[in-house]
Amino acid sequence: MNAAEYATRVRNRQAMDAEATICQGYDTESANERESTFAVEEVNLTEVKEPNTLGLVELLLKNRRGLHQLLRRQTAHAGLLPRLLAISIVGFVLFGVTMSLVLTVSNRWPSLTAIATVIDHPTHGLISFDPIHSPWGKIGPWVNGQAIVLTGAYAFGLVAASCVALPSLYFYCLLAGVRMSMLEVVVHAVKAKSIAAVALVGILPIYVAVAMGVVIFHAGEYLLQLTIFVGLILPFIAGFWGTASLYLGFLQLCDTMPADSETRAPNTSRAHTSRPWMSVPSQCDGDGRCS
Repeated sequence: MNAAEYATRVRNRQAMDAEATICQGYDTESANERESTFAVEEVNLTEVKEPNTLGLVELLLKNRRGLHQLLRRQTAHAGLLPRLLAISIVGFVLFGVTMSLVLTVSNRWPSLTAIATVIDHPTHGLISFDPIHSPWGKIGPWVNGQAIVLTGAYAFGLVAASCVALPSLYFYCLLAGVRMSMLEVVVHAVKAKSIAAVALVGILPIYVAVAMGVVIFHAGEYLLQLTIFVGLILPFIAGFWGTASLYLGFLQLCDTMPADSETRAPNTSRAHTSRPWMSVPSQCDGDGRCS
């Protein structure tokens, strides 16, 4: 083997050694300390380093890419988390109050039937919309606290449901190789919930107009109950926007995954990974020369 061939083989080995070292080492940096490698638009965040609540709503509506880049900054989490949570709660409270007003005007109020009763009597529905019977008339649900219970159930229940899912989100992010802290998972989940709340508030005027048309023009009992039922599930319909935002937020953090996460063989030995040429047999002749 002449000097040129020897120098070429040495350079190849050094390059393979460097590549194997990079592939072996997992990047333990948090997602907020990494710059995204995705081809995203350049975002000027000089004006939104510490956005107020209204500025954050504007980001939710107009600049999702900028919001995702802002969420990568660990220093911004302390200010973003309470504001995003406030946006979510205010949106759901506004929906609960509006839905209570629609139910009051329509003179109907939802009541749930016990599951045991539905099993024993299959003809009974799980939910019914009964006329309001109260000495106070239509404002009875506001006096006896039913409207407050309905509003609180949406405001607290929807946020609590996201809290229940946080451990699963954190576990599957780590399982996939996305380097995120628990705080980052919480911020992204609350961000998704706030986007769902903003979308819900945007749907409300259209729904109220349709519901008032059904009540004013006496469209019939079936259509009235159908309209009320659609109104009660509106938060879950708006939740699809939040789910999509959660997916896109996690997708932009894929650059924190190990470089070899898609190509790493599950049973590859450490020695062969760090010294790839050691697994390649060489051919030597009788004089000790190797090719």
